[in-house]
Amino acid sequence: MNHLRVLMASVALLGLVGCAAKKHLTADAYFHQASEDLGDGAYQPAVENYRELLDQYPFSEYSEEAELKIGHAQYLSGSCPEAIAAFTDFQRRHPTSPYLAFVGYLIGQCYEQQMRPPDRDQTASQNAHAYYAALKQQYPDSPFADLAQEDLNRCRESLAQHEAQVASFYSRHGNSKAAEYRWLDLVNRFNDTDTAAEALYSLGQMYQKRGDDAQAMFAFAAVTQYHPDNGIAGKARGALEELTAKHSMPDGDPLVALKAETGRSRTLALAEVVDVPGLEPKRNPPTGPALGGAPDAGPFGGRY
Repeated sequence: MNHLRVLMASVALLGLVGCAAKKHLTADAYFHQASEDLGDGAYQPAVENYRELLDQYPFSEYSEEAELKIGHAQYLSGSCPEAIAAFTDFQRRHPTSPYLAFVGYLIGQCYEQQMRPPDRDQTASQNAHAYYAALKQQYPDSPFADLAQEDLNRCRESLAQHEAQVASFYSRHGNSKAAEYRWLDLVNRFNDTDTAAEALYSLGQMYQKRGDDAQAMFAFAAVTQYHPDNGIAGKARGALEELTAKHSMPDGDPLVALKAETGRSRTLALAEVVDVPGLEPKRNPPTGPALGGAPDAGPFGGRY
């Protein structure tokens, strides 16, 4: 019995020692330790210290920035799903934060890092496109909107290539009508891409093979007019010259005429309205470090 009492007393003592060893820091100390960890690239310790700060001092002056830096540290460590979750929580909790443009850009970056090749599922490409497009539309004066343009171009090219591959599949398997609609939708949505020039040329070839020379002329003319510097424009110009030697080219915009003749006249602009949580339009977009800071530094003076 005495041995049992000694054992129980020892266990209780060890528990007290363990509790005493875990000393709580001040909010200021947690924040500066976490920020030092983040600057040193120790991302997991940084996240742990920011979370400890939020647990111990949920209403401190550091709370908003700590929540933001948790997502930032996870992004920098390559933990994209965790970063997206943290940033999404931040958007929900701080709908008027001056850091929303920065957050939207990094969410777009996270999705872009998860993009798959054009022949695979394009959900990540669509999500990245949505965030970049919303950022440019809703914060046009932010330096992050300028950064998003190049990323947006890559997303659009990937999405266009996916549509082109689907159209080519239909064409190879004899479903020319489905291929036609897919190519036309590609041109409607992504006519600023190189892939759109190839889609128009493919349409021209398909119409010519079908014996529809008028539609073929529209398609080839659209390549030369909208994509004159594309490598395929020379082939389109040659094909158009052969056709116009036999037929008169109608007046007007060939792309508009092409879509009208086929009933595929829906137009989706680059800056189409998108509904992205945390990037809703505001009458007076907030200003602050994330909107007005140098785009090569980020709001915290470090790399993105």
